[in-house]
Amino acid sequence: MNRVIEKLSSMYLSMWILVFLIVWTGIGLYMAGADSYINDFQVMNDMHIREWLMSDRTGSGFLKPWFLILCAAMTALGINLIFCSWSKIFKIMRAKFNGRQFYMLIVHALFGFVALGHLGGLLLGFEHNNIELGAGETYSSEEGYELEVKDVHFVGDVKALKKAKRYITRDDLNRKESFVEISISRNSELLKTDKVYLLKPLRYEDVQVTVNRFLSPENKKKSTDFDTGGRIILSLSKNPVLKMFLTVYPVMIAGILIYLVITWRKPHLNRNNVSC
Repeated sequence: MNRVIEKLSSMYLSMWILVFLIVWTGIGLYMAGADSYINDFQVMNDMHIREWLMSDRTGSGFLKPWFLILCAAMTALGINLIFCSWSKIFKIMRAKFNGRQFYMLIVHALFGFVALGHLGGLLLGFEHNNIELGAGETYSSEEGYELEVKDVHFVGDVKALKKAKRYITRDDLNRKESFVEISISRNSELLKTDKVYLLKPLRYEDVQVTVNRFLSPENKKKSTDFDTGGRIILSLSKNPVLKMFLTVYPVMIAGILIYLVITWRKPHLNRNNVSC
């Protein structure tokens, strides 16, 4: 049993899992840029991961196996993290208390919470993408939520909205002044009304409404601002672990930076103390 635990907590296993993840992620990046997989990734992005995995929309047939293998590798890394951290606890209990080791253990635990946050986002809640609405229009989800667009206010070059999203620059639109006023209700009860910007979604508890892009109104030919007639693309999602993730993730990053600062000037203390 001890031999199994030793293998599961080894740095050797961690290294090979990370190497595999780098290679496997590289394959995914290549697929994302290939014309034959663009539609498959679009379908994947338009649905909640749980629903996508259970649907019969397999596309090329390789994307789902690729994603499942990626999840399996991340699970293996998580198991390695758990056993590695657990072995550290016993080392701390057996040896003289070492604040540096204990601090790294805390960073490991934070990393584990971040990983659980990612997993929770994939399996829990719901997600509806590519919701196209104009001022005065509504959208109702099967979960009972209703969105109403009260106003679309765009400041920038209307002609630029005909470009692909990745080609729209800061000169084409004013992100600070362009907004959409949206109200969200559930079962006919108004929950919240707010101005939603491209980089500032509407949040109510675990529910989030995101403006993905502005669309050019068909009846607008002049390069000018518009307050009416414009349309937008929205996303409605719910992630029960989003708040935990947004809280723990920056704490983890700060913890890693602090650990680097603590150990940077005294590398000789760590020669015989390799962290997992």
